[in-house]
Order: sequence, then C-alpha cells, then structure tokens
Amino acid sequence: MGKIKIVVDTNIFISAFLGSKKARFLLKDIINDEYILIMSSEQLLEIKEVLNRPKFEKYISKAEIDELVELISLKAIMPAIYDKITDCRDEKDNMILEEAVYGNANYIITGDDDLLILNPYRWIKIVMLRDFLNELYDL
Repeated sequence: MGKIKIVVDTNIFISAFLGSKKARFLLKDIINDEYILIMSSEQLLEIKEVLNRPKFEKYISKAEIDELVELISLKAIMPAIYDKITDCRDEKDNMILEEAVYGNANYIITGDDDLLILNPYRWIKIVMLRDFLNELYDL
C-alpha cells in the first residue's frame, strides 16, 4: 500500500501552530513526507486568514505564518474540484469533503463535530487527531 492520503482540517493546523503536541507531531510527519497531504488553495487561504487574527498575534508572528503556510503549500497536493459537495450541515466544511473526495483521501482528520458525524463519508474515514494517531501508531 502507498502512503496514506490525508485531509487535515484547519482546526488541526491552528492547534499545531499554537503548540498542541499531537497536532505538531502530525505536522512534523507531513513535513517529513510520511503522508500525502491533500488541500485546496481555499483552505490554505483560510489557514492564513485565521492565523492572522489579532488573538493569535502573541503566539505566532506574521513571518512565521508566511513561512508555515509556504511550507504547507509545498507539501500539499491540490486536487481539481469538479463538483460542489453539499452534504455537511455546516456549508463551510464542504470544502474539506471536496478535497477528500477529489483528492482520493483515506482520512479526514478533524475536531469538528459537523464533519465527524459523517464518518465514514463514502470510502473516507473521518476521525479525530488522537484516534488517527492511535490507529496508526498504537499510542
């Protein structure tokens, strides 16, 4: 079997940037090419916008944000989205489903109940970060 293809919800990236050990562990693995990261340019922009909110200024500088977003963009595969998906009760989260479907992902990793309630979505497992790490690493 090839590398696992994952879609990582924005909330997990924000947690990594703000110090969550498990989220940082996942980010390190992504940077080290342990997984294939599937992401849209729309989500990349969302990550940058969220991190640039005033409440995060004391945790991460603009330069660090730019560097991290650039690094993620270099690691991510950005699939073409052919049709809109509208199956999530929170329409903002449909972008995550689209990335996963059109990127042929194995997992969506999220802390969002609006996505978790859909598990499994088609062939895609939707799991919390700790469950993903437990499943893969027997933590």
